[in-house]
Amino acid sequence: MLTSLALAFMVATIVSMTLTPLSIQWAQRLGIVARPSARKVHREPVPSWGGIALTIAFLLGTSASWLFLRTVPDHTLGVLLGLFVVVFVGTLDDRFSLSPKAKLLGQIAAAILPTAFGLRISFVNNPFGEGYIYLASWQGWLLTILWIVALVNAVNLIDGLDGLAAGVSFFAALTLSFLAASQKLFPIAAAFAAIAGACMGFLPYNFHPARVFMGDTGAMALGYLFATLSILGAVKSAAALSVLVMTGMVLAYPLIDTSFAIVRRWLKGRPIFAADREHLHHRLLDSGFDQRQAVLMLYTLTLIFCLLAILLIRAT
Repeated sequence: MLTSLALAFMVATIVSMTLTPLSIQWAQRLGIVARPSARKVHREPVPSWGGIALTIAFLLGTSASWLFLRTVPDHTLGVLLGLFVVVFVGTLDDRFSLSPKAKLLGQIAAAILPTAFGLRISFVNNPFGEGYIYLASWQGWLLTILWIVALVNAVNLIDGLDGLAAGVSFFAALTLSFLAASQKLFPIAAAFAAIAGACMGFLPYNFHPARVFMGDTGAMALGYLFATLSILGAVKSAAALSVLVMTGMVLAYPLIDTSFAIVRRWLKGRPIFAADREHLHHRLLDSGFDQRQAVLMLYTLTLIFCLLAILLIRAT
């Protein structure tokens, strides 16, 4: 079964390394280029459609592994339909700069699709004792949509420095692949391995100084995949609920950063989805660190959360 994880990782890495240079050409032809601005840290226009290479690499890596395993998880069709919507909305935003409200509506639409196809969080850990709390249908719908939209935005909002979102996603996906495999959830583990491989193949082009950005296309797709794959793992059994919980832990940095951003903007009376320059990576730059140093520090923070997740799952 571990062969399936290696297959997913290797195929996704090779495809990503092959397609990312092509995505630079595609982005330039379509005018999908990130221009410098007061909020952004890059000083030259950079092609911003690397996310399409990441997405294709994930799909091919996962498909190869699932063919090897001769299995396709339930609810896969709904997940794929939602992924296509996320990529479409991200591409529109990268090209035309959608309003925050339009982008949020697109994210909600993408989250509704897998939920409508039956992918739902149906129970949660009981915080007041042992066992689980089973949710009503409408509660499952609401919590699932909130979880997907939250992770889509969490990964998207940390995509502000060269290599940051791709590196954080690489470490998180690699950890979740290990954790899912430890629960015998090999199709889910293979999909996480494909995410890690896609990010690995993309990073040489995206690390500072970046030749290409993943754009909202890539960042939102990664967040969407983390959210939906974690739910796919959780619906298998009560024991597998740990995959959902561990996803929140390994992605604690972007989730916490996003939570602080929402509270900060609300307290200042600003729209909560309006961009600003007060994220943790911006504060590190303002403190005198350069891009490479700031990114490596945030990689280290992510690795700490990943290690804690592994230690916790082994202890329980």
